[in-house]
Amino acid sequence: MKKTMILLSMFLGLSFGAFAAEEEMLPATPYAQIPVMGAKMIEFGATSCRSCQAMDRLLYSLKQENPTLPLFFVNVMKDREAAAKFRIRMIPTQVFIDKTGKVVATHIGLLNREELLQRLQKYGIVQ
Repeated sequence: MKKTMILLSMFLGLSFGAFAAEEEMLPATPYAQIPVMGAKMIEFGATSCRSCQAMDRLLYSLKQENPTLPLFFVNVMKDREAAAKFRIRMIPTQVFIDKTGKVVATHIGLLNREELLQRLQKYGIVQ
């Protein structure tokens, strides 16, 4: 009985912990719903990827500070066509797109807050 209670409490703790972490992440947007025109950054990743989770928490915090920021998360596990279109080979991958809809840069891996903000400014996504 004691083992069962311990296992149950561990499972519930992990489940609630995962739920809480998802609340702090940028929600996935199907690629088809992302505006074609306008400068933006698209984060390609998966909710099961730890590096993607860290990157998404950063994007979420930036969106909380400025809800109009054009930052999007595309889940490659659910939107494989978009991942193929952008030739995503590793995750997380950030794709920076200018106001005409042209890809101006791609980055694979994590960016810290300062690096991300510099790139968003450099590519005209944020002023």
